[in-house]
Amino acid sequence: MGFLKEISQLIVENTSKIIENPISISDNKGYIIGCSDVSRLGSFHPASLEVIEWKKTISYEVDEVKDLNNVLPGVASPIMINQEPIGVLGIVGVPAEVRKYAQLVKSHVELMCHEYLKQEMSAIESKTLDNLFRYLLNSQKPEDLEYCVRYAKMLGYHLDSPHSRVCFLIEIDIGMDSADSLEQNTQMPDTFSWHILQNNVSEILRSYLIENQEDILSPLTLDQFILIKAINTEEPYEQYMKRMDHKIQRLLQYLKSENNCSASISIGSANDGIHGIKDSYQAALKALTAGKRLNMSQKIFYYNDWNIIFELAGNGLNQYVKDRLKEKLHGFISHVNYPTLAQTFIAYCKCNMNMSETARILFLHRNSLVYRMEKINELTKLDISRFDHCMLLYFAIKDTGVPEIQEPLSINEKEESFLT
Repeated sequence: MGFLKEISQLIVENTSKIIENPISISDNKGYIIGCSDVSRLGSFHPASLEVIEWKKTISYEVDEVKDLNNVLPGVASPIMINQEPIGVLGIVGVPAEVRKYAQLVKSHVELMCHEYLKQEMSAIESKTLDNLFRYLLNSQKPEDLEYCVRYAKMLGYHLDSPHSRVCFLIEIDIGMDSADSLEQNTQMPDTFSWHILQNNVSEILRSYLIENQEDILSPLTLDQFILIKAINTEEPYEQYMKRMDHKIQRLLQYLKSENNCSASISIGSANDGIHGIKDSYQAALKALTAGKRLNMSQKIFYYNDWNIIFELAGNGLNQYVKDRLKEKLHGFISHVNYPTLAQTFIAYCKCNMNMSETARILFLHRNSLVYRMEKINELTKLDISRFDHCMLLYFAIKDTGVPEIQEPLSINEKEESFLT
């Protein structure tokens, strides 16, 4: 197995921490591919072929190796995977002294090999599912969907079954502390660190959210997963979503407490047939984008939530309406104090157009807020005491991408002079 060559030197370095004796690893052709003494790398080790042939641990005494080229006294054990030797572990030293370490170190090396293979198999499975979703989500013609159905059946999924399906998009926010800790503690190369973390998160998601063989989970990017859930036809949809909400809440709590990371989860529409999966994905994607813009404390976004719908309504304006709004509001948008005025107005809307509450959350004197609102009226020529005018201005501001208020706005000594 070629993978042993990729990780053998790393295994030697990590295993050398267990015992002080020099260690070597040879492949199944007898060539040293990992060694405490790097000068021996690539050299032929004849004793390894004997160990491979007999599939058992062999001791080599000092007298026995005198006439053997590149063979040191010690113990050599076969590295077994699926009952077949893939290489040989050598521990240099007096055989009677090092033999007691042989089984321990051999088990440690085989465990690392199994872990590597597990990661490789997981990567292959993820790649296969990734291809399925890319075909499905980019399908344009009926024959594309027919191909996806056949492809899915090869993987054990029946996308043409009568189940309704709903798409979940799960975006993991991984803190740097988690990533740094993984790179420090992992026994795999750094290049695998993020993929190992992704696999760990994938296992957690499976544990909490996968309920039957028709549920499909796959990574879309390094930190984003897609989950297609098949809904039991006998369970009312409202009851199903309530149950899933409970599962998601538990998942988020676990990620926070055990992995020091958070997640944003959006849930699309429930649709029938394979064509409905793509529609559900689009709904989930829009809900995730809108939910993140809203910066809601609740990290579960439903496509049919009123807050999400309202956010999407503003961003769903056609280009003609957007152009007219920008044209009419050019003086306001180009004003030097636009960011502060825009943030003030957004806060005003979120406070249900209540001036007292707006002043309170902005830490403003009410008169200062009145000055700002009058300046907004002057620049926009809108009556912001009217709901319909407020809605137009709200959509226009959101379309410019003005950031949400992160901290109390700075207040000049005289708000009047600040706004001139």
